[in-house]
Amino acid sequence: MTLFQYYFLQFTAINIMLGWALYLPFRANQLYFGAIYSMCIGGYFAAYTSVNLGWPLWLILPVAVFVCVLFSLVPALKLADLGGFTMLIATMALLIIIQTVTRNLEVLGGLHGIFGLPVPSRPVMLIYTFILLLLTGFFVYRIDHSHIGRSMDAARLDKHAAGTLGINVKKLSVQLQLMSSAIGAVAGALYAFSLGGIFPDSFNMSLVLTGIAIVTLGGNYTMWGIIISAPVLWIITQILPDSLKQFSLIINSLVIIAILLLRPTGLIDRKTIQFFRLKARSVIRVIQLKLNADSAAEDV
Repeated sequence: MTLFQYYFLQFTAINIMLGWALYLPFRANQLYFGAIYSMCIGGYFAAYTSVNLGWPLWLILPVAVFVCVLFSLVPALKLADLGGFTMLIATMALLIIIQTVTRNLEVLGGLHGIFGLPVPSRPVMLIYTFILLLLTGFFVYRIDHSHIGRSMDAARLDKHAAGTLGINVKKLSVQLQLMSSAIGAVAGALYAFSLGGIFPDSFNMSLVLTGIAIVTLGGNYTMWGIIISAPVLWIITQILPDSLKQFSLIINSLVIIAILLLRPTGLIDRKTIQFFRLKARSVIRVIQLKLNADSAAEDV
């Protein structure tokens, strides 16, 4: 396996996790970017405990999730009362604060960050990553098809009307923020081990726009579009000539604008899924009829 193939698989999986982390609150009309600063905290926690304390990855992951969920709980209680744009500003401000702290703390390496993580071999790292990706996908799928998913749909349409239906909108918001932060923590820890280190500028506006572009392009009504948009956007930024790679921020911004103008629901929405589901059923029905006809012909 070449280095390019390894990084493609590894960062595609991490970007899908980031997309799912943002998708959960977005689906309930919550502009929550806590997944980004949880990714930063998870990444630095993984780097520090691995380099300085010698913790293995299997121990780092659950503790990183616990730390990020605990950190996100306090602001989540207040952010749950805020509306879309206010929540966006608050979470972006928290990201800037955390990024500034990591940049100025010598114990976290300052501007240079922390490097020298004992990275597992590429096959082992990919196995870790894709097992966690499948578990995350199963978790998000179950949330989508549970009473929480139905509550998210109701809150998206009108949170006040959802409240009259007996849905505790504040509790729902807190739950989604904590789930988003937990997934962000896993993505951050894997990100640190993928690079063999971490530094403050890993979590800047470019990552924020990448996350928004993944969800916007894939579609924020369903989790499946993110599986397509994440690798597509990563490939686009990698195949650009060196002279254009500095404009990746502009490219992600243009993708967001184009999708919002041309197809606001993203590449894959519920109608798309329903269409392919009906097509699949039709194909299966035709195959069954053909098999039954062949079987009847043989009997004759």
